[in-house]
Amino acid sequence: MPLPTADELARTVAALMAEWRVVDIAVQVAWNDNLTTTAGRAFQRQGRIELNPTLLARSPEHLPMVLAHEAAHVAAYRLFGPNIPAHGRHWRSLMRLAGHPPEVTHDIPVDDLVVRRRAAVRRRRFVYLRVCDACGDRLLVVAVRYGRCGVCEARDSFLVMKAPAGPRGEAALQRLSLAEVRAAFAR
Repeated sequence: MPLPTADELARTVAALMAEWRVVDIAVQVAWNDNLTTTAGRAFQRQGRIELNPTLLARSPEHLPMVLAHEAAHVAAYRLFGPNIPAHGRHWRSLMRLAGHPPEVTHDIPVDDLVVRRRAAVRRRRFVYLRVCDACGDRLLVVAVRYGRCGVCEARDSFLVMKAPAGPRGEAALQRLSLAEVRAAFAR
């Protein structure tokens, strides 16, 4: 059974929006081949829904529930504003009105290939040395966060060096002195 077109899905979402008495029923729906384990996702502010064609072609019986799930996110945003929990009581009520259980996750089988691909994408490639230029405090991290220094409270005064992730990269960064880090930024 072929999957419905994006226009057909948009009409289904518009019908749901009308049923939920949402004034602005226009929602853009698209198939996204880049989604791996996520069945769908909603961009509430933009009024856009993306669905995973690989997973939903494997289990087309889940399509109405996944579409209603994502549409309920957009509807909850439009009806109740941005400060409500993603899967809170407003969203759950909309799901029940659509005739679906308010389930947060899907149970569509995901093959090992997709899981391996996703793990490869998330693999860390670099490690970073974050040095406060004001006090010299050093921190070895896998993701750089800016803000205030934990020692001297200086704001955004960090010098950041990166190296390939792994023991050799970490050792190379740990050997750097404050003078060497400052010299690298002086060039």
